[in-house]
Amino acid sequence: MSDSLAALLGLEQQLRTAASLAQLSFTIVNQTQRCVPYTQAVLLLGSGLRDLRVFAASDIASVDYTSPYVSWIERLARARAADDSAATQAATTVRDADTALQAEWREMAPEHLLWQPLPVEARGGKPAGVLLLFRDRGWNDAELGLCAHLASSIGHALFALRRRDPLTEVRRHLRGGRTGIFTALALLAALAWPVRLSTLAPVEVIARDPLVISAPMDGAIREIKVVPNQPVAEGDVLATLEDTALSSELEVARRALFVAQAELRTAQQSGFLDPTQKARVAELEAQVRLRQAQLDYAQGRFDRATIRAPGTGVAVLGDPNEWKGRPVRVGERILLVARPEQVELQVMLAVKDSIALAEGAELKVFFDSDPLDAHHAVLRHAAYEPQRTPEDVLAYRLVAALAAADGAAPPRIGMRGTARIYGERVSLFFYLFRRPITSLRKWFGW
Repeated sequence: MSDSLAALLGLEQQLRTAASLAQLSFTIVNQTQRCVPYTQAVLLLGSGLRDLRVFAASDIASVDYTSPYVSWIERLARARAADDSAATQAATTVRDADTALQAEWREMAPEHLLWQPLPVEARGGKPAGVLLLFRDRGWNDAELGLCAHLASSIGHALFALRRRDPLTEVRRHLRGGRTGIFTALALLAALAWPVRLSTLAPVEVIARDPLVISAPMDGAIREIKVVPNQPVAEGDVLATLEDTALSSELEVARRALFVAQAELRTAQQSGFLDPTQKARVAELEAQVRLRQAQLDYAQGRFDRATIRAPGTGVAVLGDPNEWKGRPVRVGERILLVARPEQVELQVMLAVKDSIALAEGAELKVFFDSDPLDAHHAVLRHAAYEPQRTPEDVLAYRLVAALAAADGAAPPRIGMRGTARIYGERVSLFFYLFRRPITSLRKWFGW
């Protein structure tokens, strides 16, 4: 087997095994030299000969479309494509080119050029592109025949790789004048189509009108007696405060009352014999009443150290162990007692995702535990001022009521998910480009 035949078979093998258009184009402009000697090779691709663009060139990794060489090659290709014989092989020289191209040709490339279209037999011989080969000497008949054979193989390889992109044919049809106009009009009409503006935000199920259990006085939590979601009845113990000091105060008040009562009884008994003792009876009775009031106050503080449920429901709180020994101030919330059937939704809508909302706006909720079923809700009210979330995101707090569902149990308090909030109707253009427009306004300041 001759070296030229082996080189031809090896090149065709590389063309068949190319896995991508980039790999194929690199093989075409660099490995073809093993079969046909040349100085420079340029591959131009396009849907037709009149819209050819430089896709690859020999000895360079990527094409710089701003370079003078690439610009000159594309102008040379457009000039040649205007000829009726552009779909056939042609060997030309610098003297055959237009006067405006000759000066740059002498600076950019060797004198002789082979214009080799790459026909695709599966498309009736229509070229998939053109391969330009430059060198300092002319082309003989054997080389022209070999290049024509290679062009057929290259065209088939280009056709096979481009068929993998289903949008290639669509783009080719869209470039047509009438089709492109109709497509543009249809796109404009679609962008004007009214759609409902919507946004996404995290949602959480919270209790509606819960009983707030707060600290009755300053102190420290000794123990939380309930666990999250535990049913409680009215009067059940929920938590206890440290009562050592309170117990001592109660005992001191009780003994002080006992002493005052003893002094009063002594004065009453001695008053029959000693008028001075009888005069002290009124003073000691007042002292007894004072000590009784102090005892009642101490007893009340001691009783309030045991926090009881004011109604029925379930306990809503975090980790009970985190409260042990924690100091609290009077009025500080410790937990909630809520009814499981009375729930609502809390939505934290980030400021960057906010849209204009009206009372009664529709929400569609998907819980993380059941992402396939949608729950419908209605907006009750929205906060005017944003607040910081635990994730350090500035967001508006929205409260929504779940729509009644026949026979369906209400979601459990604490469940989380994602809510899609629907606003007013806007054009599809505004729906798609609302965020880019907002970003541009922030960037340019208009």
